Amino acid sequence: MKIVKTFLLSILFLLILLPGIFTSIWAVNEILGRNSYQNHEYVKSPFYTSEDEIGFLTDYCKKNNYFGREGTEEEKLSNCIDAELRVQPLVWAFAGIMKYLSFVVIPLFVIYTWFYFRWIKNNFFRKKI
Repeated sequence: MKIVKTFLLSILFLLILLPGIFTSIWAVNEILGRNSYQNHEYVKSPFYTSEDEIGFLTDYCKKNNYFGREGTEEEKLSNCIDAELRVQPLVWAFAGIMKYLSFVVIPLFVIYTWFYFRWIKNNFFRKKI
């Protein structure tokens, strides 16, 4: 029974470990100001200095063959630019969710890690008298 409980607790530890790592990395980058919510290619392009985002998206879509869209050139370009512009609010929403998720997941991970290793120590590394 001890082995089954160890296995289940270890699975739960791994399931909490991954979100704990990702939210920790995100939180550190957010605190240090390293997170950028803009397209990195746009920031590096000359369109960024002139604030011509539509010009960048036009060029970006043409260079990437409209990401496989079908129709006339004008329809493909319009659909591609529309899709790229619709992604931007999702990035901001994801950033807001990650902020609150990190406030929940990181303390949960720290507390569970303490209990998990304490349980392992007490059940497997305790000296038998």
